[in-house]
Amino acid sequence: ARITRFLPCDDEKACLMAPDVVSFAIAHGYFHGEADDPSFSFSDVFDPVTFEGARFCEARVWSVFSAVADPASFDAAAHLDYAQGRNLTNRMPLFVKPKAKLTRAQVHSLLSLHYEDSWLSPYADVGAGAEHSPYRWNGLTWEYEGKTYVNERVVGTQYTAWHWVAQLRRGVPKPMGALQWWGADDHTWAPKIPLHGGASAVHSSYDDADCTARAACRRAHGLQGNVREFSLHSAWWLANLVADQVYAKADRAAPLVRKARAELDAALTAALVDADDKAARAFAAGDAKGALATLTDHAVAAGAAATARWTALWQELLVSFIDGRVTAANPKEPVCECTKESATFSEAWKAKVVADTGDHYLQPPAPPPGALAGQPTWFHAKPTRSKLSIPGVAH
Repeated sequence: ARITRFLPCDDEKACLMAPDVVSFAIAHGYFHGEADDPSFSFSDVFDPVTFEGARFCEARVWSVFSAVADPASFDAAAHLDYAQGRNLTNRMPLFVKPKAKLTRAQVHSLLSLHYEDSWLSPYADVGAGAEHSPYRWNGLTWEYEGKTYVNERVVGTQYTAWHWVAQLRRGVPKPMGALQWWGADDHTWAPKIPLHGGASAVHSSYDDADCTARAACRRAHGLQGNVREFSLHSAWWLANLVADQVYAKADRAAPLVRKARAELDAALTAALVDADDKAARAFAAGDAKGALATLTDHAVAAGAAATARWTALWQELLVSFIDGRVTAANPKEPVCECTKESATFSEAWKAKVVADTGDHYLQPPAPPPGALAGQPTWFHAKPTRSKLSIPGVAH
């Protein structure tokens, strides 16, 4: 959407294009000028920007640019109306200069953005629920009284099938140069495992046998799980299990998943350093076969570690938040060796509920003893036990 005019394109150091990019458009009726017409705009010819293109696609780029761009390179406020889809002529630049060199961790964070702290933020309105979820379940558009409304298409979306961040490294043997940090499902909550370009296998929970998720193909190759068949031996399903805990209990579950992912990433990074060192020494000794075996063993082990940790994490989240409560270990409690507490919601959410329901849920003040009509004269004035303190009522 941001590749517009670029003709003439006759300096290879500054511009590269397919030789038929203009003639193809002319032949198919997309452009009515000449092949060297400088008014030719790639975006306007092949994919004219629309409200949907700006709000559902370009807004995600705006979010990333806003987070990393040098202010002299990009003015987020100036392009907000374009990201909103309200001014389609206020196009953004093709690229920006970052204010600092990006780390891999920062790139993962960028790919997990949900428009935090911006006009597009979906965290605060009623659709976010009591736990500030940025996700919506009724599609990108919905109708009300003849008008069309939208939900934001966040960067870290629940509809992701798989994702990766690539590291290209110099000064190492070619099979080690390309390193891919790969994950299944939503980038925000999934673990990412490091895979060398020279590895020839992955752990079975990550294996897809070139099936691109086709169910029949996976069955034919003996791979467990597909989109409609659940399996705990599928990295995609495990990522979904954990992510679903966050989707329903964002405020409580999200910090635990972020912590687990950071810890796993640190462990995988340490294992990567060891594998790199071992493989590099093998390559230097002329043992290419042994070096490639090391890279493959590392890929398999990384997948196994991620699968084991995410299985345990899902179990921890399920136990911690079963029935909507918050369960914590308490060895002194004689039954479950735990304590169970209710979730705590914000004052802003409470205000939304009261504004929506009035006095429907309002608890009236307790009457003084003897104030109830028809109460026997012998009724004692001792306080009764709160029903909320009885096991099984509130806990």
